[in-house]
Amino acid sequence: MRKNKLLSSAVITVVSSMTFADTLMVPGDYSHIQLAVDTAVDGDIVSISPGIYYEIIDFAGKAITVRSENGDPSGTFIDGNVSSGSVVRFETSETAASVLEGLTIRNGTNLDGGGVYIFEASPTIRNCVITGNLAKSKGGGIFIDAGSLTLESSVVSSNTSDNVGGGIYMRNSFASVLDCSFEHNSGLHGGGLYIKDGTADILLTAVTLSSNSAGNGAGLYNKNSSITMQDSTFSMNHATKGGGWFSYSYGDGTVSNTVFIENTATESGGAANIRSNSTVSFSQCTFDTNIADSDCNGVGGSGAIDIAGSTVTLTDPIICVNLVCDVIEDFSSTQPSIVGDIVGCATGLGACCGGDACWEMDYSACLDGGGVFHGEDTVCEMVECYGLNSGACCLGSLCLVTANEDACLDAEGEFQGIQVFCADEIVECIGCPADLNGDGSVEVNDIIELISAWGACP
Repeated sequence: MRKNKLLSSAVITVVSSMTFADTLMVPGDYSHIQLAVDTAVDGDIVSISPGIYYEIIDFAGKAITVRSENGDPSGTFIDGNVSSGSVVRFETSETAASVLEGLTIRNGTNLDGGGVYIFEASPTIRNCVITGNLAKSKGGGIFIDAGSLTLESSVVSSNTSDNVGGGIYMRNSFASVLDCSFEHNSGLHGGGLYIKDGTADILLTAVTLSSNSAGNGAGLYNKNSSITMQDSTFSMNHATKGGGWFSYSYGDGTVSNTVFIENTATESGGAANIRSNSTVSFSQCTFDTNIADSDCNGVGGSGAIDIAGSTVTLTDPIICVNLVCDVIEDFSSTQPSIVGDIVGCATGLGACCGGDACWEMDYSACLDGGGVFHGEDTVCEMVECYGLNSGACCLGSLCLVTANEDACLDAEGEFQGIQVFCADEIVECIGCPADLNGDGSVEVNDIIELISAWGACP
């Protein structure tokens, strides 16, 4: 009997020391999200029904989960448009157990971190959309300083910083970013991500950076940090320097299985710009149709990668048509080290003119549509399309394409026919019929040429 009493006492002691997580419903139990957060204790869940909640919230250092009831960010919004300040704040938390999940965070305005502000905290943000937020200084979408962030399956889009880090500004911190996209963000530098003074190797996996804009590093700006990136895509980002990636002052990186396509820089480095003692390696990466000097004012170079005072290694790269203005040129300055083989794209696609419009398609599709094909692996930026009445025009020995026959005749040229082009075999421009040897003048050598050919024509 004594043993049973001791067992019962032990069970009571264990049960009394256990804590059970509560789920606090909004608006079922609490009218506002912040009221539920204020009530919650570590381990609790704040569950939010679909709707728009005009407020800003502060986790107050609590290790709690704030999430949408159905896990769908498209139906549950925290909208900061009613007040100045970050929409969500994480500060001074000793635990990594704070979670924000399945929510859209929008319309926040703050000096730093318009959407999310993280200081000395280590939250997880999962399956969220962070959009339409503004920072007057740093981190339009997310600001993180002296902390750690796990960002998963989320979209960071259309955020703006008047200074740096349109999508994310990160300083003196660590981050692991998995299966996320950064789209249409803008900042002075680092349109998608601005990473500075990282405390450990920043991990970026299956990340898409698309249509971001900045002065330097429209997709990503890396200063004095080490980044490991894999299975990712930079596309259609636009910067002054470094359309996709910009490294500066020991901005190191190891990049693998990543595609750089259709990024542009008005100056140098259509895909990437690596500077100031940075060391970056690209393994099995693709560089396709990136453009430097995109405004064609003659300032800038390196359609793929521009390198200055740094070390860049390409291992088994795929390099396609990268341009400086409209001329194919991958590297204009320091050459990277190449390990293995350079593989071309061989897509079979090329620029196809239909009138004054241009598309990129294969040869057969172009001809079937009545277009003019300019060659495999050409791109529209390389060609000039004329109207359907255009054709070759001989101005002496010079052949040009004019928009129509009248334009050729106005230039005192000889029109060769509609949709006949200078490269066609039937076009032969002769500057002067009597200049038989083609040296630009009629003289005794032309008589000698005539005499040497005297007799019956073959």
